[in-house]
Amino acid sequence: MGISIKNDEVEALARKLASKHGKGLTEIVHDALREKAEREAAEPTLWEKLAPIRERLAKAGKTGLQADKAFFDELNGESERL
Repeated sequence: MGISIKNDEVEALARKLASKHGKGLTEIVHDALREKAEREAAEPTLWEKLAPIRERLAKAGKTGLQADKAFFDELNGESERL
């Protein structure tokens, strides 16, 4: 299986890193991709990032008020004009 790098800058970076670390191109690309995947896997998900906001909203509680469709329609420029 092969991969073709058609970007001169990417190829130069890969060659520079491979030379610096005494590795082949395949190994240096593999290491870079694996490290990137590991960093992304360690990052919290969007759901986890939003947890503080969800908790604050839950603490705020319900107002008991009914949503007024006409009000929201007007805000969105969708009010019916007779």
